[in-house]
Amino acid sequence: MAALDVEIGVSLGGGARERCAPEHFARFSSGRYAARRSMRILLAMAGLAGALHASPHQKSPRAAIAGVQPPAARTDATTSLPPAPPIQAGPPQSRPQPPPVPPRRFGRFDLDMPFAQLRAMPDLADCAAALAVPAGHAECLLPRAPDNLARIQLAWEETRTGSELTALRLVFDPQFAPPLTDLEWQLTRGWGPPLLEQLRREHDQKFFTLQWEDADHRATLEAQAPRDQPSRALAVVLERKQVPLSGEFTSLHPRPFPNFRVRWIRRIDWEGQLYAVLWGTSLTPAQEAMGEQSAAWVAQRNYVGIWKLEPASGARPRRWKPLWERITGGDDDDQPQRVLYVDARDVTGDGIPDVVVELSCETCGATADEVIVKTMRAGKLVDLLAKRDLYRAMVELGTGQVRIREPEGEDDQGLTVSTYAYDRGKGAFVLAREERTAPPGR
Repeated sequence: MAALDVEIGVSLGGGARERCAPEHFARFSSGRYAARRSMRILLAMAGLAGALHASPHQKSPRAAIAGVQPPAARTDATTSLPPAPPIQAGPPQSRPQPPPVPPRRFGRFDLDMPFAQLRAMPDLADCAAALAVPAGHAECLLPRAPDNLARIQLAWEETRTGSELTALRLVFDPQFAPPLTDLEWQLTRGWGPPLLEQLRREHDQKFFTLQWEDADHRATLEAQAPRDQPSRALAVVLERKQVPLSGEFTSLHPRPFPNFRVRWIRRIDWEGQLYAVLWGTSLTPAQEAMGEQSAAWVAQRNYVGIWKLEPASGARPRRWKPLWERITGGDDDDQPQRVLYVDARDVTGDGIPDVVVELSCETCGATADEVIVKTMRAGKLVDLLAKRDLYRAMVELGTGQVRIREPEGEDDQGLTVSTYAYDRGKGAFVLAREERTAPPGR
């Protein structure tokens, strides 16, 4: 360290600078290098000591330093809570809901209204002629009323107790049709929440369908509007649901085409055997109420059949077997027809029921182009009358006779009236007379 001090003193001494000889410069440089090397060694030793002090080491617990043994480890302990009171079993308590109103009435019309009462309504006075037939469909204009209905489309069928409504389609006046949200809220208050909510779009239009139903009725709310505008109600449809076959008809399962619906079924006793006359269609009651305005009207299919209940034989239970069937409509029908009228009644006057079937062409409307009358003789079905290729005929049935009225041409040129009388000797209807009548006004 003395040598280091001497060299520093020479180099840093005060006074004028002295020129050092080369040998003095070499000596001075070697001394400065030795000083720097000594400083580096000291710094390295200080860093090593700090690193050793900072290395991880295990702590000793206070108890071990004091010479006290640590307590033994205990197992996990749980805290016991007081038991909860037992839950009393019982049905969940909920608010009592008012019984829903059957979805069968809207405004001034009720689907369960007797048909005679409906026909006598003053609002339907202009439709008296259309409602006079025992079965059919009609469309009538309505006078203005608080329910904002403009038109009514209805369908009805003939039953053992008389005519019965099957569907009502109540069409709103477009100018006063209520908003969909308002009418839905009103119907939900009475009928409960809808069981079906459907939305479909066609081009720039949107269509809403809401549906309610119970065991016997179905109600449908139809709404429509442009895609970017609020929807307004279009119509309310009330229709009667299909009644399941019961009694001896439970095992009768005709499946002539998809969406088959039984419109009418009758039991007939022929020669001590049980038979059934069945009339069905592919149309819903609402589609029948719309008539020709329904898109499904042209493509409808109809069915009429006569079935026999065969008795049980051995291990085979009794079963229904079809004896005669007629299916109309469909792509395979070259000349599309539909079943216009079916009835089981005594036409011959011998006290035995006969089956009467009237068929209509695609453009015949409510007139017939074919008439069939059948009965049972010695266990076989026989035709009492079968007339085809009729022109817009109106058929009148009487005891022992069938009268058919056909217009002569499309310009009301008169009528041809053909009367067929029952011949007991031949066991069939034969032409008794044919007459022509002049058109009205001549």
